[in-house]
Amino acid sequence: MYADLLEGKAIIVGGGVAGLLAARVLSSHFEQVVVLEKDVYPEKAVPRNGIPQSHHIHILLMKGKQILTELFPNLESVLISKGAHKVDLLADVKYHLATGFAMRLKSGMYTIACTRQLLENSIRHELLIQCQNVKIIDNSRVTGLTKCTNGNRILGVNALSNDALSDFYDGKLIVDATGRRSETVQWLEKIGFEKPPKLKINSWIGYATQKYKIPNDLNLDWKSLIVLTNPPVNHRMAVIYPVEGDNIVMVGLLGIGKTYPPTDKGGFEEFAKQIGVVEVKEIIEKSKPVSSIFGYREIGSRKYLFDKMKKWPDNFIALGDSVCSFNPIYGQGITVAAMCAKILKSHLENNGKTNNPIEKGFSQSFQRKVAKANSFPWLLGTSEDLRWPSSEGPRPNLLTKIMQKYVNDVMLLGPESEIATRSFFAMLHLLKSPLVLFHPSIILHILYKKIVKNIKN
Repeated sequence: MYADLLEGKAIIVGGGVAGLLAARVLSSHFEQVVVLEKDVYPEKAVPRNGIPQSHHIHILLMKGKQILTELFPNLESVLISKGAHKVDLLADVKYHLATGFAMRLKSGMYTIACTRQLLENSIRHELLIQCQNVKIIDNSRVTGLTKCTNGNRILGVNALSNDALSDFYDGKLIVDATGRRSETVQWLEKIGFEKPPKLKINSWIGYATQKYKIPNDLNLDWKSLIVLTNPPVNHRMAVIYPVEGDNIVMVGLLGIGKTYPPTDKGGFEEFAKQIGVVEVKEIIEKSKPVSSIFGYREIGSRKYLFDKMKKWPDNFIALGDSVCSFNPIYGQGITVAAMCAKILKSHLENNGKTNNPIEKGFSQSFQRKVAKANSFPWLLGTSEDLRWPSSEGPRPNLLTKIMQKYVNDVMLLGPESEIATRSFFAMLHLLKSPLVLFHPSIILHILYKKIVKNIKN
């Protein structure tokens, strides 16, 4: 860490979870951190316009929960006090696979379940309590970057408030955390930078979500139920997820390959029946709806290869969904944003040995580290997406196809193998690399099943 804070300001564009986490990290390195958010923040933890998917389920992966509680030590107790739930990864969640329900066992790994808006609202409040040098300005939409006349440094950002007043915010470091709809590519092009390469996987997903109040007499032995898709046969998925409130759950119905769940009552219930899992149908039939049905559609995943650009601003970085936005079905977004914040923290600390850590090469080096961190969750999600014939994008090579098949085989061992179950979900929650799936007992189990199947055939 630095002996003293850097003079000047760090400017963060975007006040969602990614921007707030970046602000927490930068507050330890800059005299002042300014967060510019285009929305007007609601006083209470309710959905806001800038997060169109805020009515839907946001699963906080275990890796993300670990990082959030490192940055905000009080966050877990704050969320629990506001009605969030502590959920064991395997003991409290009932996973339905193509081969049946995965084993239920105490994993010692748990996350916190609540609505996206409660999580973001609580992070924002904790940030302002912990970091007196952070200033959040809402109702401020950034419209572009201003570059110095010679060199690659960004002087600051131009912004408009909703009353059409124009402002300029100078900054020693500029951070884009605006998310999936980021305009960084356009902003950089306008000031003379090249357009980055881009990867897209169009999987055509949609979901519909409604909140329900579960009756006390249901006596469920689980807190969450997740019904996974089964490529290329079953395009439908369901998630029942506990959130704050008295016996309140969110029921999310999801479809891939343009199998969009309806948002009318009859269509929603029929889609749920077609999933074919009794528990999903039962929860909807026996519980009381306490919200409207909200729909959301997304094309798929998109990744900008900023790390491949020959020229990049010396003091501008992008992170989270601004760089790599994932298929929301896999719940990776918040966790990857947290991983980016942790990378930024170590990057600043490692460069803090010089008087001016934000020097030439700082930003490009950071983007390479972010690209490396994004590679595993990107591969995990898009490999699954590309198992659907309806998905559009570069098809996987032979090695990737072999890996896809092996990972699927490990997942399908869920009902009968404890080590396969633990290993698969540790990987899914980004706690472990895919190497964890190559335990000798898992490999032998898969080989045994294939031999038995061949003998029967």
